[in-house]
Amino acid sequence: MDNEDPARAFAQGPDPCPKGVAGPCYAIGGVNSGAWPEEYAAIAAADPGDRLGLIQQFYQSHFWNNWYAQLNSDDLCKRVFDFAVNGGTGASVRCLQRGVNRLAAPGADPLAEDGGWGPATLGAANAAYPAALLTAFQDARVAFYQSIAASDPSKEKYLNGWTARAEVAGCRRFRSPFTGPAPVSGG
Repeated sequence: MDNEDPARAFAQGPDPCPKGVAGPCYAIGGVNSGAWPEEYAAIAAADPGDRLGLIQQFYQSHFWNNWYAQLNSDDLCKRVFDFAVNGGTGASVRCLQRGVNRLAAPGADPLAEDGGWGPATLGAANAAYPAALLTAFQDARVAFYQSIAASDPSKEKYLNGWTARAEVAGCRRFRSPFTGPAPVSGG
């Protein structure tokens, strides 16, 4: 992702262990040794210059699906995929569906918020104005993270990082005519 530090992306570093896994745990390119021990071992054994291909293969095989490639907006594709890796595919697609519904014209039939990809979700996402849908998706993602922190106060310490990841710089904020007036900028 464009919000990762390139110097750290392929280096081995300490990482929190998944629940129930005895530590210590490490990560290379986001691949956690406790969650994905075999994949991590293969990446760690590779020459650092050869890790990029292995890391890409990991994400391709474990998280990617062809629905992402069919989204018209590359920025939206990146964000929905990033959230699928970070929060799970179902949560990511559900937030996309919520974003589509937030932008829908009054009286329009809502898209089912079931967390599943399909032609209806893809068609509705591609019919939406990309910048507006990206903003609505980011807002739904932040709300998802806020609900986690509200239901489990021990996770509140992660909220700032999760929110920063959801609202990554470079994604212009946009308001739909169906969600109220755009904020007035100072310059």
